[in-house]
Formats: sequence, C-alpha cells, structure tokens
Amino acid sequence: MQMEFPVYLFTGFLEAGKTKFIQETLEDKRFNNGERTLLIVCEEGLEEYEPKKFYGKNVYVEYLNSIDELTMENLSRMQKEHRAERAVIEYNGMWLEQALFERMPEEWLIYQEMLFVDASTFIVYNNNMRALVVDKLNNCEMVAFNRMRDDIDKMTLHKIVRGTSRTTEITYEYEDGRFEFDDIEDPLPFDINADVIDIEDQDYALWYRDMVEEMD
Repeated sequence: MQMEFPVYLFTGFLEAGKTKFIQETLEDKRFNNGERTLLIVCEEGLEEYEPKKFYGKNVYVEYLNSIDELTMENLSRMQKEHRAERAVIEYNGMWLEQALFERMPEEWLIYQEMLFVDASTFIVYNNNMRALVVDKLNNCEMVAFNRMRDDIDKMTLHKIVRGTSRTTEITYEYEDGRFEFDDIEDPLPFDINADVIDIEDQDYALWYRDMVEEMD
C-alpha cells in the first residue's frame, strides 16, 4: 500500500502574492521543521525565493517552465530524487487545475489549496478570464485578497467568490498592513421554515454548520 504524499497547492495570477506567502511559510518552523519538502514553481514573477532563509534546510526547489513539463513522470522523478515527504506547489494561474490533477502520481493528495489574488486587478481578471477565475475558486479552501484598499468594494469581491463556492474562507490584507476576515453574511440557500427542508448536495456542509451553530 502506497503512503499518501501530501501536496500544498497555492494558486493565483502573476504578482498576486503567492511567492511571498510561500517564502514566509517555509521560514516558519511551525510548518517547516526539517521535513523533506519539494517546492515546485510553475511560474516566475518579480519576487524570487531565498532558500537560505527557509527554517528547515531540506527544501528542494524545482522549476516547471511550461505545462508540457508537468507530467507524472517528472513529478515522480522529483519526489524520488529528493526523497521528498511532501510537496508545495506554486501553480501557474494560466494553467487549468485539471491538468495538475490528471498528472499527479496516484499517491499525491491535495491537503490544502489556497488562492491568492491582487484585489486591485481581480475584477479585470474575472471580467476577461472568468473561466480561469472559476477554475481556481472551485477547490480552494481560502481566498486571500492582497493589496486591498478602502475604495475597493468588498461586497463585489465576496459575491464573485460566493458565486462559485459557499464554503471558501475569504480574507483581506490591506496595503497599510491591516488584515480582516470576511464577515459578510449570506442568505441560506435553503428555506428553514419549509415543512421539508430541501438540502442540495453542495449545500450540505453549510446546512450542517448552520444546524450546529443554531440548534433552536
């Protein structure tokens, strides 16, 4: 029986803050305390990694310069070559996630997926590349809006995310360093006053959480 190989997936478009977050995460001993970690970089932005600052020294960086290099053979080779215990992937925002899911070795499992977004350009991306935005929203557990400003309408960002996922967490990091969790309440997608409450499959987690929090 093959052991599960955990994968931490970070998605987003160019200059959205993925590299900075991964760098800080790998500098944190709570996440990186010596585990043999394969860092796969699928796009290079202006910011570069500084491996010397990583807390654990067993981080091995590999670059994929085109989607043609994203193959099961390449991923397996990297894992074996570095004797990696887990992978951190900075994914190219212009590649569909299905390409990765189809080419991962069988034992590779997504443990966590986060989407990083430049709040100042997100609306433009959504208007012009909606399919790519939805692709990144479909599976992520959290969306982090970076470079947030007071003149950017949080409700608009919130609605775009909720249009694809009702359970994804949303955070905002402002240019001045402020950090906020999204606290906008959504109407429930089911009628709690109906004789029979009809729960769609995609709304089960939301119903369960609401039931636990509102027992009455």
